[in-house]
Amino acid sequence: MLKKKVLFFTGSRADYGILKPLIVELKKKNPLEVKLAAAGQHFSKTFGYTHKHISRDGIKINYKSKIKLENTDLKNIINYLSISLKDYHNILKKNKPSLVIILGDRYEVFCFAIVAYLSGINLAHLHGGELTYGAFDDGLRHSISKLSDYHFVAHENYRKRVIQLGEDPKKVFCVGALAMDNIYGLKLYSKDTLLKKYKIKTNKKLALVTFHPVTKNNLNYNNQIKQFLNALRSVNDFYYIFTYNNSDTLGKNYIKNLNNFVKNNKDSKLFTTMGTKVYLSFVKNSDVMVGNSSSGIYEGPALKTITLNVGNRQEGRIFGDSIINSKNETKEIVKKLKNIYNEKYKVKFKNIYYKKNIAKLISTKIVKLLKKKNDKKKFYDIKF
Repeated sequence: MLKKKVLFFTGSRADYGILKPLIVELKKKNPLEVKLAAAGQHFSKTFGYTHKHISRDGIKINYKSKIKLENTDLKNIINYLSISLKDYHNILKKNKPSLVIILGDRYEVFCFAIVAYLSGINLAHLHGGELTYGAFDDGLRHSISKLSDYHFVAHENYRKRVIQLGEDPKKVFCVGALAMDNIYGLKLYSKDTLLKKYKIKTNKKLALVTFHPVTKNNLNYNNQIKQFLNALRSVNDFYYIFTYNNSDTLGKNYIKNLNNFVKNNKDSKLFTTMGTKVYLSFVKNSDVMVGNSSSGIYEGPALKTITLNVGNRQEGRIFGDSIINSKNETKEIVKKLKNIYNEKYKVKFKNIYYKKNIAKLISTKIVKLLKKKNDKKKFYDIKF
């Protein structure tokens, strides 16, 4: 019997770290041939050559799209995508998969989804149905859902939203957030080990900081990062652990600002990339997560770390009680960061995205789906 081919696509550290347990789990399944295509940020010096993390995990990258995104202004992003379309088409022609598996809402993922859709290849999409009003990702995510055939969502409310988009309820599965398999499946480093490993000498509380450009906001890009970093400069209670932002519009300008901050602040350190285990270890051992990353919504509560969510980039997602929201205004960030441990901000940690053995659950479902005969996708109308 011929093996069914499954192709994963990853465009950056953000989706690979989450996809990893599912890649590993599906590789155990017979009769499947599972391969990986990697692109974009993974081969960028700016973002730390994260393809090396994949190799260190013992996962082979079968197809490499090494098209570089040198600058992150809109013109260069669009040019990058236009060239990538052809490259992705060549990857799919070589592999000819029965199913492509993609996660999230990044423009690289959207680009790959378009090519797979036009090539008549079935798509399985993870993390559809969510809302992020502050980012272009919001529209890209819904568009990817419409291009996809199967949907694995993180919450029942998101399942309902994907169905509302016209997707067949029989093909929309609420499985929880796949990142939970990493959180509960990895033995994470202790705080002492982390501090020693990265030569961090401090008695201060730790703040893990990730701040991405907000692409749908009344604040211009430069003012966003200015307001945010001015607040951190005003609060000396923490040692700040920064991670690089992503490659959104003017992302490289943000990286320049982060480097300047760290250069002038001895109680801070900037990481180009950490890898999944180190990053989750910092989440667990930090006293607070600060910024506007989705990690503060998913990983923070799961590892019992308070999140100060800044601005509206994540607005629309379902938040647990341990997430404190602030406008991206210097005065408000300072006030909330200084008072994060006051009685007023006592929180309950509840992991609303947890399900047991999520990778196993998804992989079992995918094997069953691949055994079925493909039927023509139709729009599912809700009766009003």
